[in-house]
Formats: sequence, C-alpha cells, structure tokens
Amino acid sequence: MNILFPHIDSIYVGEGPIYFDAIVDGVAVNCVLTEHALAAAAGIDHVVSRREAFAFGQPAIREVVARQARDTTVGPIVITRAEFRM
Repeated sequence: MNILFPHIDSIYVGEGPIYFDAIVDGVAVNCVLTEHALAAAAGIDHVVSRREAFAFGQPAIREVVARQARDTTVGPIVITRAEFRM
C-alpha cells in the first residue's frame, strides 16, 4: 500500500485534532489525529511543537492509516490513542 502525507508545513495544527489528507494508493483520504494519538505516535519525552511531534510520529501514523484504509472504504480515518496500543 502506497501512502503519501502532505508536506509537514501544510498540515493544519491548530488547537484540538490535527486534520490532514493522506493519499492512499492514489486516493485522497481525510484523516483526523487526536492530540493523545499524536503524543502516542511521537513517542518523545520532551516538549516540541505539534508540527514537530507529527514529523516524529509519521512512521507510526502511516501504519495506522494503512491499517484503517484496508479496513474501511467510507468516511474519514480517525486516529485515536487506542490505535497505538495494538
């Protein structure tokens, strides 16, 4: 499965969840990443910006997007902290 994330500077990282579109096998998929999921994905023990945390967590986030993209064909992918306990 080929998954592309947008450039880190184009990801909306306001307060609350992070919204981004991933391109999964050529198809745009809306994704929502909760703040707790971001912390779990980044796996870092020091304070960094949310954008930096997303960059650190991209490999783990990519795995969750791939797993959920295989399991669903409709709607956005919502990534919660529970996804990283598997």
